[in-house]
Amino acid sequence: MPAFDPSDVRTLFGKVMGASPSDIKLVAQRLHDHAFEPRMSAEETKQLVAGLGYDSLDAFCTDIGLPAHIAERWSRFGVSGEMKQVFILLAAQRRRVAEAIAEFEAMTHVGVEDFLRERGLI
Repeated sequence: MPAFDPSDVRTLFGKVMGASPSDIKLVAQRLHDHAFEPRMSAEETKQLVAGLGYDSLDAFCTDIGLPAHIAERWSRFGVSGEMKQVFILLAAQRRRVAEAIAEFEAMTHVGVEDFLRERGLI
């Protein structure tokens, strides 16, 4: 994570002072969401990421281009309610694809599941 620079505080205050009232409202909502809304626990997050086919949060974050400190934070604090919804959507999509493949293979016996599993897609 980048080192803290006191001039960053001045920059932040400058941005806040120059922001419109609606921007300040959005910032306040964002802070509220992160501070008070229910989070997905670190253990739930790890289980969900494993269900998506990743060995660890580090591997997941690396694959989607997030910096290492995000994986560290998620492994300690879990994820926000917003990210929880995104993760649940990803897991549901993966489950629907797996169900569709199973149904397709039951009718055709083509072996799509093995093909996609070898490539880490399901």
